[in-house]
Amino acid sequence: MIAPAAWARLKSGVIAAVSICGGVDGAGATVDKSRTLAGKWHNQNDEAMPRIDDSFQLDQVAVLQGQRPPILSAYAADLGHVVIRVPDGGASDDALMALLVDASAEFGDIPSEVREATRDGKVCTKDRERIVRQIDEAMAALARMRAAACGGE
Repeated sequence: MIAPAAWARLKSGVIAAVSICGGVDGAGATVDKSRTLAGKWHNQNDEAMPRIDDSFQLDQVAVLQGQRPPILSAYAADLGHVVIRVPDGGASDDALMALLVDASAEFGDIPSEVREATRDGKVCTKDRERIVRQIDEAMAALARMRAAACGGE
């Protein structure tokens, strides 16, 4: 049995993936399933979840659009990991500099999120989730930079 908090995070990832696919019609077409089933996946109050092969296809649309795969990211987060897209091969000096700028920008988002979360004097679960997401994004940016610096090794 999946813990309720983990299930809620996974369901949020599924809802995000369905939205990225263009809503229930797009998600249904992507995985060749009915609009009704995709609508159940997109409903926070419905327990229906896509099978692993459907989840892969939904996430693939996000990746093709240059976004993070929301379902895979939710699974990884629940296991204490972060999903990192690794660049292809080695990087030029210009590419490394661009990756450094990206990593610096991601790191800069963390204090902004902490400041916003503590503004009212209470850090709620949603605040913590946003902070962790910013930390994960910074770690992913640094991992991409590291992989590029190592030449994809």
